[in-house]
Amino acid sequence: MSDNGNAAATAEENSPKMRVIRVGTRKSQLARIQTDSVVAVLKALYPGLQFEIVAMSTTGDKILDTALSKIGEKSLFTKELEHALEKNEVDLVVHSLKDLPTVLPPGFTIGAICKRENPYDAVVFHPKFVGKTLETLPEKSVVGTSSLRRAAQLQRKF
Repeated sequence: MSDNGNAAATAEENSPKMRVIRVGTRKSQLARIQTDSVVAVLKALYPGLQFEIVAMSTTGDKILDTALSKIGEKSLFTKELEHALEKNEVDLVVHSLKDLPTVLPPGFTIGAICKRENPYDAVVFHPKFVGKTLETLPEKSVVGTSSLRRAAQLQRKF
């Protein structure tokens, strides 16, 4: 006769093991929100799979004292994720399309692009500009951004 502990262990050994998909992402709050959203969709589509999120810091996350555009290196936010894929430490990665290099490494592909939630950026004005818009700011106003894309958009428009 076996006791309940052995019966439970035998049942566990005989049940099929759920396949684990390791999902790589950056440790930033926005990356985690995006990854959690993608994993939720994947879980709904593939309920027989288990997903493990592997969060990592990237070079871009670690450089806090220099404008990333001045570093001159590509893949600041993706290099570590790419290495993890190459070494089979993760099965896929979730990343913002805006931070991907324009040319992916050989053998890599973009597997999916999710519908964008809210495409609008926020502008925060100094209290003395309450009621103003970008269009109505005084001439020679300074707009701060760390995004080359946003800077190019502002320069083109203004």
